[in-house]
Amino acid sequence: MAPSTPLVPQPKIWLRLVILALFVALAWIGTTPWQSKLGFCVMVAGFLGTFPRPRISAKYYEREWFAIFVPLGRSRTRLTDLTQIETDLEKSIGMAGGCLVTVVFGIQTLLMVWLLDWLLPWAGGSYKLWLRTKSGRRILAWQGNGESNFQRNMEILQDTLGLPVTRG
Repeated sequence: MAPSTPLVPQPKIWLRLVILALFVALAWIGTTPWQSKLGFCVMVAGFLGTFPRPRISAKYYEREWFAIFVPLGRSRTRLTDLTQIETDLEKSIGMAGGCLVTVVFGIQTLLMVWLLDWLLPWAGGSYKLWLRTKSGRRILAWQGNGESNFQRNMEILQDTLGLPVTRG
């Protein structure tokens, strides 16, 4: 297999495992039934251990998915099947929206939304990079919240693919 370049940021598995261990320890200290503790631990492991790992090589764009830290599957697209790179930016809720969420649902909801954005940027990040195929299909190559990661990933894709970049 040819060497490949990962898109950034790479999930910090060690940090996720440390957070999981802390939650597991906290759960087992409690006085709830063991079934509830086990269910909580599986849910947290699923939450922290589910992520994609996108990579690009000289021949393929590839995305490997992990669930509960176990690799599930890999999708590959030949680079010769790609025609362009598309960028996209979703509007965030902004300051006014954040204040409205805080007033209506409470500060804990706003904090949870920010935490989810940090832990799962590929599930709802504002910045997106798409790859368009010859058949017209769009492949989500990367999604996240950081502009620096967005710029770096666009550079990686442009350098590897040499395709035009358009606004999606």
